[in-house]
Amino acid sequence: MFRLLTFLFALLTLPAMAVDVPFSVAVAQKQLRAEFTGNGRDTVTLKLANLTNEKLPITMPAGIVLAAENGERQLLLRALTMELSANEETDAILPAAALSSKNTDTQRALKPAADLEPRLAKLVALFEKQNDLPRPTAQLAVFIMLEDLKFSDWQKWLAPTWAHEKPPKQHPTPAEIAQAVDALAFAKLAAPERKPALLADETLKRLALRNPWARGKAMALYGLTVDDAVTGDPSLPPDLGTLLHTSPNDNCPICRQRAKMQPEIP
Repeated sequence: MFRLLTFLFALLTLPAMAVDVPFSVAVAQKQLRAEFTGNGRDTVTLKLANLTNEKLPITMPAGIVLAAENGERQLLLRALTMELSANEETDAILPAAALSSKNTDTQRALKPAADLEPRLAKLVALFEKQNDLPRPTAQLAVFIMLEDLKFSDWQKWLAPTWAHEKPPKQHPTPAEIAQAVDALAFAKLAAPERKPALLADETLKRLALRNPWARGKAMALYGLTVDDAVTGDPSLPPDLGTLLHTSPNDNCPICRQRAKMQPEIP
């Protein structure tokens, strides 16, 4: 009996396990101060301050919409989970996407919007599974879902970034074509019934099928097949569900580019 009481006392005196506090709850209860700023395009900076004298583990889901005073909005692409020490202040840089191709590239203060964007719910769920998702891919997929953006308009969106290149490059690059194909794949997975204008663009189709980075994915996306191929032939285009980066060294464009950047070992 004495041993049982001792064991129960030990359990009661163990330190309580920290439980993640939802971001909105922590702010509402004045446990946390949060200030958002964004560039209107692909980045949001979050300044956090723990207002308590205890550790504060917080979680913030992907898909939160942030609005500026001028009405322009950005979407957070990834969830944030972190623990702040007592009275700690810190910054976090978060990947984001613009919710309109008319967004301007300027720094501005942001506040969480009251509503989420329901048209992007399935897309955000797909994004959460892609740890190395390029921001241009996510951005174009968002524009496809919200605006049915054309290929020429996508190039206009990228043009301000191209203008800062030294030396200038020829665009669109093979990587940008591969990103466009991946964006279409995401949109197709999120909304199989839709027929995006980008998918019907003959210029993108021609560039994608000539691009070794994107050819296999493009063939699957455009419904093309390899004549006289046998089952199991590696030349067969992959199923749409396997087009995206899912694991290290899976031969997707991201992994191929990463391999090229690594120095050769003699």
